[in-house]
Amino acid sequence: MDKHSKNIFCEYTVKSWEDCLNLFRTIDGWVFRGQSNSDWALKTTLERGAEIHSTNFRDTPVVEANIIEKFQRRANHYSDNTPEKEDILEWLSLIQHHGGPTRLLDFSYSYYISLFFSIDQAFQESAVYCLNKKLVSEKGLETEVWRGLPEGKTFGTREYCNYALKEQTLSPLVMLVEPFNIHERLSRQQGLFVVPFEGRQSFEYNLSLTVNRFQKSLPKSRTLTEFASILDVLANECALLKVKIPKSLHNEIRSELKLMNITSETLFPGIDGFSKSLFGEFELN
Repeated sequence: MDKHSKNIFCEYTVKSWEDCLNLFRTIDGWVFRGQSNSDWALKTTLERGAEIHSTNFRDTPVVEANIIEKFQRRANHYSDNTPEKEDILEWLSLIQHHGGPTRLLDFSYSYYISLFFSIDQAFQESAVYCLNKKLVSEKGLETEVWRGLPEGKTFGTREYCNYALKEQTLSPLVMLVEPFNIHERLSRQQGLFVVPFEGRQSFEYNLSLTVNRFQKSLPKSRTLTEFASILDVLANECALLKVKIPKSLHNEIRSELKLMNITSETLFPGIDGFSKSLFGEFELN
């Protein structure tokens, strides 16, 4: 593929709860990420940290190495069960779990859970980003083979991810991966990570070059007015679909998810989740 198909990045605004369900059911097998503002791009906490502190993003591999080393040296103060020192994926998963900045981007196998995170405490139109797991994984392998897949390395495995994380600045690519140790929150949220390989560039830069090795940024999204007649396009050409959730639908969706027992209390373990769930008391009706 010498240039991006116009279908690589699409967006669709749902018209109703039923319309929302019908769409997500047609792309079952994808992975999902809810964001409370539809204007937000896909960014890791490492990216956002660099922006907040006005750090040159080209320097973030140094920042990342310092974060990992500091966490490894002090984690034993807080836990007796820590990963092997060389298992960078497990360390980053732990840092992410406790709110630290990493290059990992959280996704979920569940569109219901991602819908919840999309609308939870959102002030405006929200969005669920849908990543075509099969297509992105296939294109990632194809790209790595074209670049010269290292001998003895199996793309898509945790071992390969650790190899990339240790190198920090491999050729741009993203890979979907689950850590070996699934902590309770990740389990409840049916989570996994999408990991960019080139640490000096943005997540979206890495994603774009995974799907098309000649395109350094995601193209302008193609706006869909309907989806039923283009299911083949979504399955075979669309790598990323942004589903916009109008603010007017949030309360109805929130009520439907609550009936499914999808709340802060069920998604976050302990008293933190219970406390977050108290925002539901505003629903007086």
